[in-house]
Amino acid sequence: MIEKINNYLSKRRYLLLISIILVTISTFGLTLLPIDTMVPNQLWNYDKAGHLAIFGGWTFLVGYYRFLSNPKSVNLFSIFAMGVLFGVVVEGLQYALPLNRAADLFDIAFDAIGCFIAVLVLYKITDQ
Repeated sequence: MIEKINNYLSKRRYLLLISIILVTISTFGLTLLPIDTMVPNQLWNYDKAGHLAIFGGWTFLVGYYRFLSNPKSVNLFSIFAMGVLFGVVVEGLQYALPLNRAADLFDIAFDAIGCFIAVLVLYKITDQ
């Protein structure tokens, strides 16, 4: 099953690239817009799960795209580091910009956990 998906997407890598762009834009939107302009407050009870899912998903997409582009040069640690760096940049922007948002080290921790899970999945499906 994984081989069929790999074959399909290796011929259509642009689908992954579009997905990466959309998830990046969505991530910036969800993390940088003022809270009071967004969704109901009840959703923020699941903030950490959202960080885990969003940054893990982004890391998976980037890693999978890199794997399909050049399978021999995939470095899972660098993919993990890119995902964590993306999370750190978002938290830094929340701290620096006047957005009525607050940077949180626990958000970075859950971003990193999501990135780690993504790398584990990539390791499993890419036979690294």
